[in-house]
Amino acid sequence: MLQIFIYGLIAGFSLFFGALVGVAFKLKQKTVARFMAFGSGVLICALTFGLMEQAFGHGGFDAVILGFLGGGAAFIIGDYFIHRLGGRKHKSKHLIHNENETTGQAITLGAILDGVPETIALGIAVFSGHGTGLLILTAIILSNLPEGMSSITGLRREGLSKGKIYWMWIIVAGVLTIIAVLSFAFLHDINLNTIGILEAFAAGAILAMLADTMMPEAYEEGGFSIGILTVIGFLVAFILSRFK
Repeated sequence: MLQIFIYGLIAGFSLFFGALVGVAFKLKQKTVARFMAFGSGVLICALTFGLMEQAFGHGGFDAVILGFLGGGAAFIIGDYFIHRLGGRKHKSKHLIHNENETTGQAITLGAILDGVPETIALGIAVFSGHGTGLLILTAIILSNLPEGMSSITGLRREGLSKGKIYWMWIIVAGVLTIIAVLSFAFLHDINLNTIGILEAFAAGAILAMLADTMMPEAYEEGGFSIGILTVIGFLVAFILSRFK
């Protein structure tokens, strides 16, 4: 339990740390986008060779298909409503336009939605004990840091002060830490097939998150360099996973 609590804290507060870095160093959006692309590659490797392999081992094809499609659909539906509430307006581009003003609550919900599948995956990975917990944690950090960095400009543009931005990320980090711990604790009372479904669910939601939010934003800001950096991130994570 202590391990998942520490991992959850590190994963959650990497968003807050990213915001601090964004304020202190004022990195160019292209630089942040490159970090985001590398983190995307690491996450793709983690969900492919970590979560999906374990899901198949625990539950077979039925668990993989049911969980993966369910996770992807759940994220897409949730992301649609976050867009409608204005929770993505601090991003420079978004697919669904809404004339309502952006609210801090909607932005916070959007950040939590992005982080939930990752932190559930972290709890599952630590519980399974197959050495993928550290890989998932690394992937989350590499995706959360640039998200926190890139949030400063957009959130300030939406009228949020630095203090409110910091508190937003602290709240998100706390919620995600709790979700990670609960996902770990909950698994003790369920069978392997259900664990397989949950692993695939987390993988599907993470892939949908990458496709809907993280990778489009990275490409928008970083251009053609994003593709090769995503490939490198995947390769580095794959090599590291072979030494577990």
